[in-house]
Amino acid sequence: MATEIVLRLDVAQEQLILTDAEFNLRKLLKLRILGLAALEHARRRQASRLTWLWLGDAGTRFFHAKVRARKRKNFIHSLQVGPEIATAHEHKEDAIYQHFNDHLGATVDRHTGINWDRLNMPSVQDRGLDNPFMEEEVWEAIKASPSKKAPGPDGFTGAFYKACWATIKEDVMAVFGSFYHLARGDFGSLNTAMVVLLPKKEGAIKVQDFRPISLIHSVAKIIAKVLATRLTGVISSIISSAQSANLSSKSMQDSFMYVQNADRKKRPALMFKIDITRAFDNVSWEYLIELLQHLGFPSCWRDWIALLLSSVSSTVMLNGSIGQKFRHKRGLRQGDPLSPLLFIIAIDTLHRLLQKATQLEILAPLPGRDITLRVSLYADDAVIFANPDKGEIDALLQVLRDFGHATGLHVNPAKSTVSAIRCNDINLSDVLANFGGQSVGFPVRYLGLPLTITRPRLVHILYILDRIRARLAGWKGKLMSIAGRRVLVRSVLTALPTFALAVLRVPKKFLDDIDKARWRFLWAQDDPITGGKSKVSWPGVCSPVDNGGLRIFELKRFCRALRLRWLWLCWTSPDRPWIGTQLPCDDGDRNLFNASTTFTLGDGATASFWHCSWTGAGNLKTEFPTLHKHSRKKNRSVREALHNDTWIADLAHGDNAHVWAEALRLHRWLQTRGPHLQENSRDTISWIHEASGLYSASSAYKAQF
Repeated sequence: MATEIVLRLDVAQEQLILTDAEFNLRKLLKLRILGLAALEHARRRQASRLTWLWLGDAGTRFFHAKVRARKRKNFIHSLQVGPEIATAHEHKEDAIYQHFNDHLGATVDRHTGINWDRLNMPSVQDRGLDNPFMEEEVWEAIKASPSKKAPGPDGFTGAFYKACWATIKEDVMAVFGSFYHLARGDFGSLNTAMVVLLPKKEGAIKVQDFRPISLIHSVAKIIAKVLATRLTGVISSIISSAQSANLSSKSMQDSFMYVQNADRKKRPALMFKIDITRAFDNVSWEYLIELLQHLGFPSCWRDWIALLLSSVSSTVMLNGSIGQKFRHKRGLRQGDPLSPLLFIIAIDTLHRLLQKATQLEILAPLPGRDITLRVSLYADDAVIFANPDKGEIDALLQVLRDFGHATGLHVNPAKSTVSAIRCNDINLSDVLANFGGQSVGFPVRYLGLPLTITRPRLVHILYILDRIRARLAGWKGKLMSIAGRRVLVRSVLTALPTFALAVLRVPKKFLDDIDKARWRFLWAQDDPITGGKSKVSWPGVCSPVDNGGLRIFELKRFCRALRLRWLWLCWTSPDRPWIGTQLPCDDGDRNLFNASTTFTLGDGATASFWHCSWTGAGNLKTEFPTLHKHSRKKNRSVREALHNDTWIADLAHGDNAHVWAEALRLHRWLQTRGPHLQENSRDTISWIHEASGLYSASSAYKAQF
């Protein structure tokens, strides 16, 4: 009706001057129509769950298509309950309630405890963990929250809190004050959640085939967010180097790199991939609070965590309908900002138990100096290395059983695997007699990528290309504008292979096939690509924005930019477990890295004599190429090379006059302008392409043009 009135007033305006009342009515109706259109757009965007769309397309046809696709995918038509199939809504709802109430509504039976005194537990550095809550930190937590994520049972999103903060902040801070003083009151009414079930795989039929995600009440989520921010500031002091998840200083790439290089050692070993049964849902609260106490967390903090855990209740949403409420008595909710941090604290004890077992010679040390950690953890993804000895494997399995009895984190043998490394002459059937899991050969999938003994072949990573093609098939490019397709190419198609490109030396054909798929989708939507459809050449599209590009990365250069991170971390994080192992970097990567960095010498123990730019005028390899060619020790540090002029003794073919002429020139330069090393100072590095002096992949990409 409003649209029709505005249309008639527009037509009338072409023939006569509108009165003030008519003009104001037209203006008011237009504003309301635009407001309703914006609300409808936001509703459809939230229903489609396409978080990247704010950068690109806003076509309602595309929204409709994605909403329908999501409904089809997430609708639960039937559930297997024992030998029967439940199809009626009431039967499915009862089965889901019974499943969650029986499991999450039951406490964990701890059959054993942990002798904390023998584990030499670290102590948390208390940096205001139990300070009163300040308005500034609450507001920072709200600003950091996503604005348009699905709301909890109260219906309020992050956008509401950001828009209305000036009005509601006193009420919110009053809630924080009550929480600080542990005034329980009716806190349970604020600590509720709706659990939505997302299928883990195609053809999900059992309740266990669905992943429960908690949509938490906004107030409880903000409280958890503030506590998580405080915990993030201190967690690195209590988490071992075996864990890489949810730590700002580490990433998934660190875990993969360590495990991959450990697999490629030429020594017999066994690699166990451990599956923990419903890891987040099974954490014992009693164990967690006990662990926090022995880590030195203040009693006030432990009481806050206990209150957040003990007051939780949830209802499961089945096909849009809310079911019965049940109370939690174990586990950590997926969707809670605190849960990932509390979980890595909980599982880190496994590393300490294995470390103590090695110290007590229950487990034998692993051969080789590069395998410094027996276990590598990324959240609940655990890889454990062991010697191929029956007694050691039985001892390892006993440690895992004791860990499960104490924490609730039990190993699921049916989903755990073991892979042999250089064990051809060993009777593994006897060694693994009590394992109960499956023995699999390489390549093994770990963190979504193939672990291989040698460089991966195209067949090992084709599934990544298949995943990209599957995404393209479901996107319906003809429903989107060129701007929307550009956003998809940048934010999704480039992101999908990024992890693989950073840690693997992938075949050139793999990169070419992905680039071809991105090029086709950008210009031809769903049709075959031809030269006439491409408005700009692919190299032009992939050039930097300053050169007229579209901010889309060409994968060959992008790979190199990502790999430079490993060289940067060798300098800035020398304590990472993979340091000293083989990196996926070639001479081209190292040349670009050396050209993109400058070094300030301290003790000279880290900077490379030949390759690092420590002279203030490039590196010595470039300035003295003949000397570098004839040097037998090209990887010496500045400190090693300058000690007693060792760099001269390293030179081969000492009878070559040209070599000695260059050597004399370098010797004179070192005598007159050589460095003055400082014993108590480390060498430092700076990235020349960023004002901050810190490496970034985007600047490394631009540096190649």
